[in-house]
Amino acid sequence: MRIIYLTDIHDGLRGLKEVLLGTECDLYLFSGDIIYKAFFNPERIIEFVTLQEDMYRIMDDIKEEINPYDYATRAVRFPEKYQPNVVEKSHDYRRLFHQAAKTMKEKYELIEIIIQKYAKAPVWLLPGNYDIDLQYSALYERDLHRKTFDMGGLKFAGYGGAPVITSGIPEKLAVKFHEYNRNGKNYSEPEDFFKEENPDVVVIHNPAYGFLDKIPSFGNVGSQGIRRYLDDYSPALVVSGHVHEDQGIIKKGKTVFLNPSNFGPVDSVFGFQPGGFFSEIEIENNLVKNVKLNRLSDHSIRHLLEVDCSGDKLELVHASSDSEVPAEDFIR
Repeated sequence: MRIIYLTDIHDGLRGLKEVLLGTECDLYLFSGDIIYKAFFNPERIIEFVTLQEDMYRIMDDIKEEINPYDYATRAVRFPEKYQPNVVEKSHDYRRLFHQAAKTMKEKYELIEIIIQKYAKAPVWLLPGNYDIDLQYSALYERDLHRKTFDMGGLKFAGYGGAPVITSGIPEKLAVKFHEYNRNGKNYSEPEDFFKEENPDVVVIHNPAYGFLDKIPSFGNVGSQGIRRYLDDYSPALVVSGHVHEDQGIIKKGKTVFLNPSNFGPVDSVFGFQPGGFFSEIEIENNLVKNVKLNRLSDHSIRHLLEVDCSGDKLELVHASSDSEVPAEDFIR
């Protein structure tokens, strides 16, 4: 089986179309952050982010768990219980919230059109922290969050989202990453989900703790629960994204971990990351045989690295002379 894997598309729809046109495979997997911005107008983005931050400041002294949209709805319905400035901000927040949700759903409709027109193989995908729950979108039939499917003798299972609040995204509609500490214990829904399903291929947006999850000057940010699952179980393949800076491939036992880094461009605290990266994965006899790191740049697909995964250790097969990614950094 040959799989094309992309993560963190970040509104890179033209590039997505070019990859679908320029590749042949049995399956496409996309793991999160399909969308990057909830508005087409930069001024609306700034306005919504500012209001979002204002709502969180207003909610600082509230002990109950409530999201800004539900709080704003209370203020609109019962204005006599709130300060006039809070009611005004609540009206504005709800207005922009609905505009953001509408815009994002329109983007998902466009992505579904692109997939239907250009994909030559089945497509499954996950929401990331920049997405709303895909069950509310045109992509709902492709959504792999907390779902499984079987193909080519392999069982695939996915869990999307990430344990962060993403500024500028309507958080009430986002997928919740249900993992938290309470009374000294860590509860993890993704851990329980994967233990119950025990898939051959694990598809996640947020990586497992200690596996391709390190942010410079910060450290590891991955899921403790998924890490516990992977310490006890050995799927053939774990594909993740979210942490663009920890691009690479690892093999532990029979399990191959892969983060090709972001496909779509993104601005971050580490500077502009143009992306374009995606992987081609070959699985044979329920084990990963080969992985290629590719990059779409200037409307052309370039093959940067090829890694043999069939042995006990990863082996470099080929490195392009103009590869921006050193093999010694990619292969761990």
